Amino acid sequence: MSRSTPRKARHRQHASNSGPRQVAASDYESDAAQYLENRDIGLPPNNPNPPRDNTELSLRVLRRYQPSVRSIVAIAANAVAYNFLEATQGWEKHGAEGTMFICDQEPIVAPTGHVLPRACVFVLNRRSMENLTIDLLSVTDCEVAGELIVFRLEDTATAANNHGDDAPSKKVLGLWIHADETNTREVHAGLITAAWQQGRQALDAYIQAMTAAAMESNGFAAEPMGAAAPRPLSSCKATSNMATAPSHTRGSQNAAQAALQTQLSLVSSFEKWLASKIEVDGDQNGIIAKVQLRLHTYQQWLIQAEATPTSVAEDTEPWEINARAHSGEKKGVVVRVTGPGSDEAVEITAADEREAEYLLSNNYLGYMIKVCHAFAKTQTTLLSLLQTTANIDQETSKLNQRPEETIQAHVRRLREYNEIKDIGQQLIGLVAENKGVPVRTLYETEEFGVGMPH
Repeated sequence: MSRSTPRKARHRQHASNSGPRQVAASDYESDAAQYLENRDIGLPPNNPNPPRDNTELSLRVLRRYQPSVRSIVAIAANAVAYNFLEATQGWEKHGAEGTMFICDQEPIVAPTGHVLPRACVFVLNRRSMENLTIDLLSVTDCEVAGELIVFRLEDTATAANNHGDDAPSKKVLGLWIHADETNTREVHAGLITAAWQQGRQALDAYIQAMTAAAMESNGFAAEPMGAAAPRPLSSCKATSNMATAPSHTRGSQNAAQAALQTQLSLVSSFEKWLASKIEVDGDQNGIIAKVQLRLHTYQQWLIQAEATPTSVAEDTEPWEINARAHSGEKKGVVVRVTGPGSDEAVEITAADEREAEYLLSNNYLGYMIKVCHAFAKTQTTLLSLLQTTANIDQETSKLNQRPEETIQAHVRRLREYNEIKDIGQQLIGLVAENKGVPVRTLYETEEFGVGMPH
């Protein structure tokens, strides 16, 4: 029997640093550390021993993309973002998936002294270099729907990417958070909704204060809701019938008149702002002229509503403005603006990204977009208020007529009732004649819903 060829012995000597291999973790702590090591985040030269605390590392990473972040409120190991599609009425993946941070940001201090707290939801994307940031102050509605936290964004709000540009996003975003035994999803959903409610309440208070200030500056005293101070009847264009109307009717009329006057005042203020922008920055391709034209239409609608509040037509001219930036064919950045109105879009060519950023900021297009959005909502509310007031006036006018008019109205109704009763009796007589029975038998059997008087 032949022997098998002996095999060479395997080399069993290992390097001196041999040992069990460490498997890299994949949780949020390692994500933050990996971002810090691989993405060229510089350290101050006078800090040779930087802190290695996981929260501090994550905070430094976040501040690179969002410098306004003050602290991290909570961290979820994994979250997936979804877009809601109007066409299919379904959800599709947004493209952002990874560690989620709930962050507290530097507040906004308004010139009036109001402090608007800020918070954001930041998803550190594992799938690409573009992360997802949801500014909770720009979220109009936030609710938990099943396993998703749903955010309805303002028309001007977009989910920003790493470079601060406008990333393609929908008006409705959903966020799925991985759940574990400690109810992580419920805890984080509660923190997000609480932060959103806090910011929204502060924003609403600021808007109310600004509205009250605008009213006072134009000679109108600010009135608390539901406790409107009485005004002279002449200022409300009251008629003689309104003099005896119930107090709640006068209150609704006063509220409508005050709202119309406030809107006219705000329109005037916005017109002055637009005029100042033309002087400083110029009218870029006629976009301010388009806004002024839409504003003039709204002003005429308000004047008509103030003159004839019971017969106000709907204003179908679109308010919405959308602005998006993209690279130009030759050089520079092109900002495409649609609206307001139904005219064609306007394209503004910026020299560089800095100029495009200015055009999209609250110093120019951003402010126009927000104001037009607010006017659109207010006009819808005003139309509903005016229609309700007209219905109340119609009902109360019946109560305010003279006694003789009320008596005449009841007499007319009684006459109509008698005529209908006579016709009914004639029909019953024809039925009895057709059956060959006395009319009395039909009353006794109550066959046709009528009976003998008791």
